[in-house]
Amino acid sequence: MVNQEDLQRPVIPDLIASCWTAAGNADARGGKTPSPVDIRRRIEWAGATGWKGFGLLHADLVQAKGTIGLQTLKMLFDDNGIEHIELEYLLDWWTTGPARAASDQVRHDLFEAAGPLQARHIKIGPGIKGVPVEPEIMKKSWGELCLSAEQAGVSLALESAPYSYLPTVTSIVDLVTEVGNESGGILLDIWHVARSGMDYETMVHEVPPEILFGVELNDAQNEIVGTLFEDTINCREYCGEGSLDVTAFIHAIDEIGFSGPWGVEIISNAHRALPVKEGLARALNTTTRCFELASST
Repeated sequence: MVNQEDLQRPVIPDLIASCWTAAGNADARGGKTPSPVDIRRRIEWAGATGWKGFGLLHADLVQAKGTIGLQTLKMLFDDNGIEHIELEYLLDWWTTGPARAASDQVRHDLFEAAGPLQARHIKIGPGIKGVPVEPEIMKKSWGELCLSAEQAGVSLALESAPYSYLPTVTSIVDLVTEVGNESGGILLDIWHVARSGMDYETMVHEVPPEILFGVELNDAQNEIVGTLFEDTINCREYCGEGSLDVTAFIHAIDEIGFSGPWGVEIISNAHRALPVKEGLARALNTTTRCFELASST
């Protein structure tokens, strides 16, 4: 017999604290400096507050590898109940010259760590729009990146951003499906989806479930403060505390058919000002409440 109480119980997925959610007062502008807070403490606090996943920025990865080593880092995750690891953030994969050389070094470091850490995926960024890039160059570069990921046995999750070379969900879906390499998929962040102007029902119809590798939650106010990039790194809200319809987004992602762990990416001046453990607890609790609300509507 089915227990009616079980039918009403909210289904809360495993949640990943993104690198910024667990970074403390880290500089999010360039993403090239490690968190000022010890990685051991941050992992311990994430586990203690109930997170099942952890995001690791490249700068933090390099620092951890050079101090405690990847084997000890993996043991820290295991000992604290962290089951899902995501690595980030690869940019400039379509460029040439010094920027590409720096990008290739980041790629090497992320690919090298993905196996020992059993990373779920590596997050791939779309850059900040500057000098125009031909679509065919992006397509060729994405194909080459996916081929190298396939050979290395890693998965890539490409994110859109409204201020970038790939500003919409449509743009990343088109790129990933045209290339068609199973090592490459997409990541949908509610902030980027909403700020691009796409409604969630359209998103459901545009996203093939097989290419959806990751999802991220947060919230935002209707008013954009500063540039879009300044708004995204300084003004994101905890889930349910802004103007976005987080529960509708949850329903839409469920409709697509995503069944993996969900990331929570809180990047804001207010979040950076909190002690790390307090910020982690608040981010988890507010996100959990949104899932509970979604399960009842």
